[in-house]
Amino acid sequence: MLNIPNGRVRGIVSARAEQTPTQIAAEAVEKFAAGFAEYKAKNEAKLRELQTAFDCQAEQMAALRLNGSGIHPGAGLRRPGGAYPTLTGELAADLHNMLRGAPSASMTSQSGPDGGFTVQPEVDTVLETVLRDLSPMRSLARVVSLSSGSGGWEKIIGRTGSQSAWAGEEDSRDDSASPTLGKVSIDPWEVYAVPQLTNIVMEDSAFDLNAFMVEDVGAEFALVEGQAFVTGNGAKKPTGFLTNAKATTADATRQFGTLQYVATGAAGAFASTNPADALHDTLTALRPAYRKGDGVAWIMNSATANVIRKMKDGQGNYLWTQSIVMGQPDRLLGYPVTLDEGMPDIAANSYSVAFGNWRRGYAIVDKPGLRLIVDRVTKKGWTKMYFSKRVGGGVVDSNAIKLLKFATS
Repeated sequence: MLNIPNGRVRGIVSARAEQTPTQIAAEAVEKFAAGFAEYKAKNEAKLRELQTAFDCQAEQMAALRLNGSGIHPGAGLRRPGGAYPTLTGELAADLHNMLRGAPSASMTSQSGPDGGFTVQPEVDTVLETVLRDLSPMRSLARVVSLSSGSGGWEKIIGRTGSQSAWAGEEDSRDDSASPTLGKVSIDPWEVYAVPQLTNIVMEDSAFDLNAFMVEDVGAEFALVEGQAFVTGNGAKKPTGFLTNAKATTADATRQFGTLQYVATGAAGAFASTNPADALHDTLTALRPAYRKGDGVAWIMNSATANVIRKMKDGQGNYLWTQSIVMGQPDRLLGYPVTLDEGMPDIAANSYSVAFGNWRRGYAIVDKPGLRLIVDRVTKKGWTKMYFSKRVGGGVVDSNAIKLLKFATS
């Protein structure tokens, strides 16, 4: 039982009796507010302490993910028990630039992390397929891929063979002629294309522009290199077979590297009498040994083919045989015909028809690797796609190719 002196009780009762109800309520509210403020201050201090610990934990985990060392990339941050170590110098600057998304001024395709990963390796095979499908000479001629480190290609061929003679039992034997050799050198040259597209088109187009550009550039490469294989002058490009020296003399007496031609007998046309004879003469000018195997074919453009397609023999039969099998070429006098729009139209003194063993007669030299460099820096807002490849070409065996000249002689 609580014992309170009577005087004290009377004092409390007297004090309470002297306060109005409003004063009593105000005093209670004041005490409650003071107690709540004290509670709030203590609670906020605990929350700040928890938040600081949480931030330190998050910062430490981020540092571990960034550089694997537990070193925080920023300066001035604190953790319980001390400050995080600080990165300084070039490493810190590079890391901070990367975190801000700043562009790198040293991006190059020569290094994977610096941009080389963006260069698509499948372009090599895609462009190679397009070139093979569109360039007729690639399907006929010999195609050589140079090994890494080689700058060109050389071929040694026999110009003439050994000579022999007959002798009786007691006859003397004179020395016979030895074979003579010839050498052909072919260097690869660069063909390139640099199409440009705006970055907005690249991002917003509903079509696969990358695939479109690869196909389009492949077709362009096939067009220009196919033309060079026929009429190229060899100045920073392949040497076309029509640019070789030409003569009417046969293989045994003609100078090495000179192609034999047969004249039609009329300037800019076939002869009016027996026009098909010139085709037969061109075919038989190629020795039988060359008329065997893959790569033996006629080459001409569509306009010339349209003229020859209408020719008939003495019995009214067409010399041109239309193919009835999908994918198989038409034939002229029993040999395949390849249409190459790089061949010239029929005109006075033009060499508009060629017949030969192209696998033996002409070589295409490829430097391995089709290159694509994507440039989004040089011209702001644009993407430049630099395609390039190195290719060369030239006549190897001048006995393997015969030409038809639309001239009187």
